[in-house]
Amino acid sequence: MRPVVVTAILLLVVLMSMSDSAAGNPAEMCKTKYPFTPCTKNVGEGWSQYTTNICVKAFFKTPHLSHSDAENACQKFTNGHLVSIINGEQMNQVQCAMYRATPGKAHYWIGAYLKQVGRTRKWSWTDGSFGRYINWARGQPDNFLFREGCVEMNYWDWGLWNDVNCNEKKPYVCEVYLNDD
Repeated sequence: MRPVVVTAILLLVVLMSMSDSAAGNPAEMCKTKYPFTPCTKNVGEGWSQYTTNICVKAFFKTPHLSHSDAENACQKFTNGHLVSIINGEQMNQVQCAMYRATPGKAHYWIGAYLKQVGRTRKWSWTDGSFGRYINWARGQPDNFLFREGCVEMNYWDWGLWNDVNCNEKKPYVCEVYLNDD
């Protein structure tokens, strides 16, 4: 009878770990594929290398801010902005920065927002770039009540984006561009 119980327990453990990964739990990914790598320049504590010339940090244990206040907080760092995400690799790295700040899947501000371009509004990044990479949750963006012009990450599941009212207060992720000086 014991081998059956042991087998059942092992099967349950395997199924639970599969359920976690299917739900988008980044724990394993952040431990193995994207472990914390300190920023190559001394920006401050908790900053991780994002690309060769960019470092990121998720701010959770600070006052939560509106999108514009979060962008202003990021700009207090030299060459800082809310984070821009241009591909899936960077999205995973940002997700890991968030996970390290709190594994509780908080909704964080990222740098995407609706920018007025002539007579139309276009998704842009606070650093001025227009990205093509998107990771919207199903049914998003929906601009609910025509009041949602900023983007939060971790909507429904880790990494998924949602448009939301820019005045909501949330944790945020900053990036800093490193100069070669």
